[in-house]
Formats: sequence, structure tokens, C-alpha cells
Amino acid sequence: MKNNLRIYLLTLISFFVGTSQFVIAGVLDKISESMNISISAAGQLITVYAIASGIGTPIVAMVIAKHHQKKQLLIALSIFLTGVFLTPIATNFEFLILARMVTGIGAGVFVVVSYILASKLAKEGRQGSAMSNIALGFSLSLVLGVPIGRSITIMYDWQMIFWTILALVLIGTVFIIYHIPNILGQERIPLNKQLKLLNNHKVVLGLSLSFFIFIAFSIITTYIAPLLLSIKPINEHTFSLIFLLLGIASVIGSKLGASLADRIGIAPIIFTTLTIIILSFIMMYLFSHSLPMTIIMLLFWTMAMWMFGPTQSYNLSTLVPNASTILVGLNSSIIQVGFAAGAALGGIAISLFSIKSIIPIGILSVLIGILVFAQLLKIERNI
Repeated sequence: MKNNLRIYLLTLISFFVGTSQFVIAGVLDKISESMNISISAAGQLITVYAIASGIGTPIVAMVIAKHHQKKQLLIALSIFLTGVFLTPIATNFEFLILARMVTGIGAGVFVVVSYILASKLAKEGRQGSAMSNIALGFSLSLVLGVPIGRSITIMYDWQMIFWTILALVLIGTVFIIYHIPNILGQERIPLNKQLKLLNNHKVVLGLSLSFFIFIAFSIITTYIAPLLLSIKPINEHTFSLIFLLLGIASVIGSKLGASLADRIGIAPIIFTTLTIIILSFIMMYLFSHSLPMTIIMLLFWTMAMWMFGPTQSYNLSTLVPNASTILVGLNSSIIQVGFAAGAALGGIAISLFSIKSIIPIGILSVLIGILVFAQLLKIERNI
């Protein structure tokens, strides 16, 4: 199997992994019915998934870093498959929470290893494009995986989604066993040396950039429905169309980001995406009374955010090359922390002011991110 086909194999598996994460939001009502719990309680399945992924990913990535990349990938998929298997057989809510935590850890480690492995399988100068393919799998899971999962639930039950994912990822794992080469991993870095990475100003600034930008991402994605409804009543059909368009924008962005970084450079693409993000926020605020303008700005914002994600992972993997797996793992955790912070800040702002108050918070967060990135560029130029 050629390396480009191996990368597409990782992309396909990332689609199933992404579906296992995002589909829960689309079937919360069915889970609440089958488990006899409230919708808000069922929503905690999303929270525990993020927390487990955020905490568990860097720890597991650190432990397995010394193994070759193929073994790392198989370990990640083993954890993921265990969680996916436990999910449909859960007989109570507590067991289901445990299953989601295991799934979150496995999925998080898979993403980290896949990013690094894809970059190593790619030709010189095409590493960013390879990493964007992994992000493409996740964005496609939003566009296709979630509605397909909802359809499966309607025809059968929500458990069938996970049986299907289990079977398809198992098949993908077999292909990995036979077709992914034993690419050497990195020397295991002791914990005290890993902590010293945080003494590296470039590392701290790089991770801080992810934190502030994903606060802005979370604050919109978490409250996008009430934000749109505050402008004008929207029926289910229109909502579905809006989310389809946003999904298409995410696919375009995830494919463009790191691919363009290969040709133009990492810094120009990150600067461009940050500029588009903050301008989209400003336009959303100025035209907050107009639903068409808000939707258009959300499309630009979504595309830019999904361009930023894989490009930023590529950026971090180059800061300390011999610790790229650990840094990408830390970045995954920082992103989850940013998600949680954005959702919390948005909730506070809405309770104290109005739904539209989340937009200035997003603007402020991105402004801080731009300042952080400018400082990172300054340090790199002085080296």
C-alpha cells in the first residue's frame, strides 16, 4: 500500500472516531429515553468525554511515546474499541459514562498519533496536507456521520450506531496491522523533562494560542442555536440546512488549512485564519439583527476555525521536533480546556447580560490569541 493510501486509511478511521464523538449530541433524546434520564443529564456524556480526553490523552501519549508509531496507533485503537464496545451494552447511566470516558481517551490518543504518523508518511513538503486529511475525517463526521447516525437510530436504536462503528473500525485496524509500517517513535521523555518543555517560551505561547482560540470556538458552537433563534424564529428544516452549510464549510477549511501551510508557510496561514475569525466576529456583532448576514459570517468563521486547527497542530509539532507527539497531546488537552472555559464563560455572560454578549467575549479571546501569536513570531525571528 502506498503512503498516500495509508494516510487516506487514517482519514477514514478518523471519520468513524469523529462520528463516535459528535453523534451523541444528535441522539441525546433517544439516550435519555432508553436510560430514563433527563436531556441535561444525558448531555453530561459529552462533558465527561471531553474531560477524559483532555486529561487522559497526554498521559497515555507520554507512556506510549517510546513505541513505534504503528504500535502506538494500535494501542489507541484498542482503548477506543473497548469504549465503543462498552457503550451499547451499558445497562445504566454510570456504566455509560465510564464507556464514554474510555472512548474519549482512545479517540484523543488516536488523533495525536494519527497527526504525527500522517506527517511522517507524507512526502517532504506535504506534511501539512497529510495532517489536514486527519482533520478532514473529523469534519466529514459532522456533515455525514451525525445525520447517518440519527437515521440509524430512527430505523433501529442508538446502540446500533456503536455496533456499526465497532465493526468498521475493527476492519480498519486489520488494514493497519498489515499495511502501516513500523515507523520509529520518539525516545520516552521523563516527566521532569516534559515539565521543562513548559519552560520553553515558544511551547507556552503555542499552547496559549490554542487555548484562547478554542475559547472563541466553544463559545459560538455551544450557543449557536439560541444565538440564531434570538435573531429570528427558525424551523427545523432551516436549522438542518444551516448546519449542513456549516458542515461543508468545516470540510473546506480542514482540507485547506495545513495544505496551504505547506505551500505558503505556517505563520501566514495562522495569521490569515485569525484575521478572518476576528473580522467574522465583528461583523456578526455589527449585523446581529440580520439572520442572513450572521449565517454568512458563521460560514467564514467556521471555515477559518477548521483551517486553524490542523495548521496549529502542524505548528506545534515543529516547535520541539523530538517531542512532537507529546506537544500535540498537550495541545489536545488545552483544546478541551478551552472548550470547557468557552462554554462556562458563555453561560455566565448569557445569564448576566444577553445571548449576544458571547460575541464580544469571542472577539476579546481572539485578540489575546493574536497578541500571543505575534509574541511567538517575535521569539522565532530572534532565534
